[in-house]
Formats: sequence, C-alpha cells, structure tokens
Amino acid sequence: MTFLPICINITDKKILIVGGGNTAAHKLKTLLKFTNNIAALAPEMSDEIKKSGIKIIEKNYSKKFLNDFYLIYACTNNKNLNLKIKSDANKLGKLVNVCDSPDNCDFVSPAIFKRQNMSVAVSSNAQDVRKSIEWRNKIAEFFNGNFSIF
Repeated sequence: MTFLPICINITDKKILIVGGGNTAAHKLKTLLKFTNNIAALAPEMSDEIKKSGIKIIEKNYSKKFLNDFYLIYACTNNKNLNLKIKSDANKLGKLVNVCDSPDNCDFVSPAIFKRQNMSVAVSSNAQDVRKSIEWRNKIAEFFNGNFSIF
C-alpha cells in the first residue's frame, strides 16, 4: 500500500461516521479538532458520541445515507458491513476509511498533533500505527515543553 500524505479541504464538507461504539468515538475525537460538520449513523450510539454535539442518526445503515457526505468512515464492529459501506460509497465516488483495515481504505488518518492553525501528521503508510502514535507523542512532548526551534 502507498498512501500519499495530503491535506484535504473540508470547509463546508460533511463527514459521516458509520458506527456508534468506541472505534467511532475515537475517530470522532480526531475529526472534531478540525470540524464539527460530522454525523454519526448507527442504531445505537455511545454516550460519548451522543454528547459530542454532532448530528446523530440512530438508524440502521442504508446506502441512501451516503449521498450527502464528502468523506465516509466505516467504523462498525461488523467487517462485512464495513466492506459493504466501502463498496456502496466507492460506487458513489466517495472516499472511505475502513477502520482497522488499511488494505480496504481509500485513505488513512495519520496520528495528528494540532496546535492552533498548525498540524503535524505522522503516518507509517498504514504499516505501524503504534509507531506513528509514538512519534506524534514525542512531537507533542517537544512542543509542550516549550522548546523553540523557530
């Protein structure tokens, strides 16, 4: 797999997370650093997602929900459903991140450190997520220690 590290303009773009559990909540935390134009779709939602302030759609998945969204995150605990979401979204020309399945992703989310308008993204090309997180944490420690390199 080869992923191009890019930054995508999500101004006025809607993002859909399909799933209502821990994985979806984790993705939501990262996305909320950049936008609140997010909806979550699942028959049941964790309290954390419900309290986030995003649009909540407590329904079963149907491909009709994909139409209005720019990016899709398939974060259910059902691998077959995640692959169906990917297939449905790709037929509509949408990019999909299938959580915990980089081989099925159109894009991956890097480990991100964000402060004000600056972001540092660390990606291992979906090969070593733990190492990406470790590097991101070291970057955060560096900047939180008030070291100046500029």
